[in-house]
Amino acid sequence: MPRAIGANCRLLMLPETTYGTAPGSNWRRMPFLSCDLGAEQPLLDADVIGVGSNRDPAAPFLDTVTVAGQAVVPVDLVNIGHWLRLRLGTPTTTGTTNFIHTFASGAAALPSNAMEIGYPDVPSFDVCTGVRADTLEMDFTPTGAATATFGLLGQGSVRTGATSGGTPTSASYTAFNKAQGSITRSGSALAQVTGARLTYANGMEAVRTIRADRRVEGVDPGIARCTGQITVRFENTTLLAQAQAGTSAEFAMAFTIDANRSLTITLHEVYLALAKTPIEGPAGVEASFDFRAAFNATATRMMTAVLRNQQAGTEYA
Repeated sequence: MPRAIGANCRLLMLPETTYGTAPGSNWRRMPFLSCDLGAEQPLLDADVIGVGSNRDPAAPFLDTVTVAGQAVVPVDLVNIGHWLRLRLGTPTTTGTTNFIHTFASGAAALPSNAMEIGYPDVPSFDVCTGVRADTLEMDFTPTGAATATFGLLGQGSVRTGATSGGTPTSASYTAFNKAQGSITRSGSALAQVTGARLTYANGMEAVRTIRADRRVEGVDPGIARCTGQITVRFENTTLLAQAQAGTSAEFAMAFTIDANRSLTITLHEVYLALAKTPIEGPAGVEASFDFRAAFNATATRMMTAVLRNQQAGTEYA
């Protein structure tokens, strides 16, 4: 019997109509780099005295089930929209041939997906249901592949010997890369940036109730937060002056192939922490500014993600 190897594994995903219930139609096959989503059920010690004739312990018992993990995925032209929908909710779509999908932060309710992690070599297929996206981490550097890390929380998991995904569908794959990245501040290109990272969290909370199946009741969103860091060569005092004044500015981070194929994440009201400008030898001086985003009254949200591609709005409904 062959052993499972990552090269043969696959990740299927599809939105749920009813929370915690896997859909019965053909699922989508998603490109990914790694995924450790799955169920864990720890053993707890039973510190009971008097059940044996010596100091050896009584049998342990199983605690409640936790379904959690991370998926590292490429930032691509089509599939990243499904991950953004899971994190932010259904987008507003405009256009006819070239479509603009606008995702907004702060939605009162967020969707859930069913996800299947398949090990066809064994065979074993782990279907996780009630999966919601808690966190997103992205980094921007001058070179390399563009990737995103999603932190996931689910309700339950069932392993079987056959796939539940039917005949999976796949979207065409066009990847963004970091060389296509750009960062703007208040609409103007921000110069001398050597790196940036962004972390968005939905503040998800697993709701544990008394249930015979030992699963969580659900996963509820809390306060959304977006934080990160921008590192620049110390050429001017633009960011330093903003941090000293305690004022905000709009920042946008984008990957762009052309006018109709791009992903732009805009933080409408960003505050910078004051940063040192350390001299660490004869090389260039850099400053790293931590930032936090906040709700903006004009935009009526903290963050907007705009995906431009050639997929109709029904793709992310």
